[in-house]
Amino acid sequence: MLSQVLPTGNMTASLQRAAQHAVLLSWVALGQPLAAQVRAPAPDAFRDPAARELMERAWAARERDVEGLRSYEGVLRERIYVGITALRFRRERGLFEQERIARIRWSADGEKAIHWLGARQAIPIVGADTRRDEVAAQGKVGKAGADVRDDLRRELPEELLRNRDLPAFALDPADDRLAFGSDWALHPLSDSADAHYRFAAGDTLRIHLPPDRDVVLHEVRVEPRRADFHLVAGSLWFDGETGSLVRASYRPARAFNLLLDEPEDAEDVPAFLQPVEAEISYITVEYSLHEFRYWLPRRFAMEGEARMGRLLRIPLTVEWSIGEYDVNLASSRIPLSGPLPPGWSRSEQRVEDESGRISYYTVVVPETGQLLTSPELSTEALQRTPTAFTDDEVDALRGELEALLPTYRRFRPQVAWGLTQGLTRYNRAEGLSVGGKLELPLSPTLGVGLEGRIGTGDREPNAILSLTKGAGDSQWTLSGYHELAANDDWSNPFSLGSSLSNLLFGSSVGEFHRATGASLAHAHTGRAIRLTVAGFYERHRSVERTTDFSIPDLFGSYPAREVSPAAPVTLQGARASLRWFRGQDPNELILTGQLLGEVAIGDADYRRGAVTLAASHPLFFGLAAAVEAGAGSLLGDELPQRAFLLGGASTLRGFDDSAVRGSSFWRGRAEVASAFAGARVVLFGDAGWAGPRSAFIFDDPLVAVGVGTSLLDGLVRLDLARGVRRGSEWHLHLYLDGLF
Repeated sequence: MLSQVLPTGNMTASLQRAAQHAVLLSWVALGQPLAAQVRAPAPDAFRDPAARELMERAWAARERDVEGLRSYEGVLRERIYVGITALRFRRERGLFEQERIARIRWSADGEKAIHWLGARQAIPIVGADTRRDEVAAQGKVGKAGADVRDDLRRELPEELLRNRDLPAFALDPADDRLAFGSDWALHPLSDSADAHYRFAAGDTLRIHLPPDRDVVLHEVRVEPRRADFHLVAGSLWFDGETGSLVRASYRPARAFNLLLDEPEDAEDVPAFLQPVEAEISYITVEYSLHEFRYWLPRRFAMEGEARMGRLLRIPLTVEWSIGEYDVNLASSRIPLSGPLPPGWSRSEQRVEDESGRISYYTVVVPETGQLLTSPELSTEALQRTPTAFTDDEVDALRGELEALLPTYRRFRPQVAWGLTQGLTRYNRAEGLSVGGKLELPLSPTLGVGLEGRIGTGDREPNAILSLTKGAGDSQWTLSGYHELAANDDWSNPFSLGSSLSNLLFGSSVGEFHRATGASLAHAHTGRAIRLTVAGFYERHRSVERTTDFSIPDLFGSYPAREVSPAAPVTLQGARASLRWFRGQDPNELILTGQLLGEVAIGDADYRRGAVTLAASHPLFFGLAAAVEAGAGSLLGDELPQRAFLLGGASTLRGFDDSAVRGSSFWRGRAEVASAFAGARVVLFGDAGWAGPRSAFIFDDPLVAVGVGTSLLDGLVRLDLARGVRRGSEWHLHLYLDGLF
């Protein structure tokens, strides 16, 4: 054999179903080819004669079987990861993980077989993992977590035995692997593809195979005629001799947008969750050459992300690789018949497809313990980034596909207003502020944005004009703005939660100043790191409280407090923010951190920095603990709008938002909770101090204690806290992204 590849009914059930639905909704698939016809391609379908010749040979090759291939067997390794996060979250949570290993068989007479060798599933957001043994499950996740794990372990073998499908993999060797899941886009090799795509000849690769044979591979670049989610941009490589597809990489011509692509369904989605989008970064599949004749699939990967407004992001990774091929063997290593070892199961099915072709499926599942403890399984939690491809390969693939996306003339502007994208907010400086936003794409990686708003209280127009260049995970943005800016480094006083808190509880969240200026910023978002760096020139001035309306104020409560004045200054400088995390399994160590820095000159001259570190880890007796500590200071001229603020859910529970402030600060919190990450009871204490740098002390802090509940590994937190030192009031905090 020669292999030569191209370079390039309970909580458990509910959560498992939700995670699997997330996978299915995120998977994409190219539509199946139409029936073969006498082709009359559109006259402008081909950029050059070479592309026409290659595509016509590829179309013809799809209609014939893999000649001479009677059967093959191989070992398939499949991995799926689904996460959940948001741009302001301290870390990403794992929503669903799956790893499966199987020996698979296909034969030309219709026989198909899957022998499962190992499998594991995990729902990290509740701490459930089929890898974990009973002692570890009881000790680290408690009885509830162990019950969830046991449910997964019990259901997994039955699920494998019932399921003959491998969602991202087709057993048929003649399948081009450009289709998996359900139809969503027009296949670039379908009979009508030339009406929707243009094809151009690309690179040529010559591979020398000993003793004396060359394989010549040719690239065809697929260019969609318009920016439509139902079309793809891609690169297809074909064997010059046979016309067989040997490598394919593609992505949708634009991101899926629920409002544009399924407007009727968009009407049922609340406005604050819109826009609902799904973006596929890339889909790629590669083949390897066996016995100098057969191109058989070797590895596959896709990455994407679903987004719901500014609230949540759901990253998805699917990958598989196949090796240890045996081609045209007379016998099989899969126990297709005869007695099985104790505890093993086998199912046999006869399936007839739409064309009347009969296939016989055999599925073999070993004893549960052997299945779950297979040495072939990974020893660590799965990752968002595929392991079958290197980081350099993925980066090169992204850049190659972006260059093939449609030009600006085929992009349509997008308009948002009202509750979408955080364009409606309520605070004591603006009152009720409603905005609108226009996004005009100029190219796949270049766009112009215009956002405007005005509040019922201050009635002062706000506007931001921006030019953005780059992909979603690495962007440069040039902006000019006149806006209400927040002083806080940790909380977001413009979020929906802050607006509701202001209105319903009279919380007076945030301190503000008016900023007019320009900035050039770069943002990089990786799997476990988020970095933003910006240079700015801006003018600051004070704003005033223009409304004190809230529901409690109707019943005689105290009105919203005044907005702290800001110093009128003109500044130029730079600021940066770095967020990172390590670990996602709540049953193991998780570390998070944030680093902030800012320098400015002009009417004031200062250097400002802060650092926050946090860790969580299981304890004994079914408990877990978390700690967080932070400190920061300002050197140089002190400005009220650049003081550090403590108070509220983000920094100091049990106290009002921005209860204390100063040019330096320190703070800490400690939590002890029940071990089951799905639903915890938490006891906690917070302490902090803020004041002049010259008076930095540790013996006069604000201190609060409380009790709370955490859902889904801290994704949702509800805490009741009371100040016990320099405070005595009760505060109820509802927020997202807690330590637990």
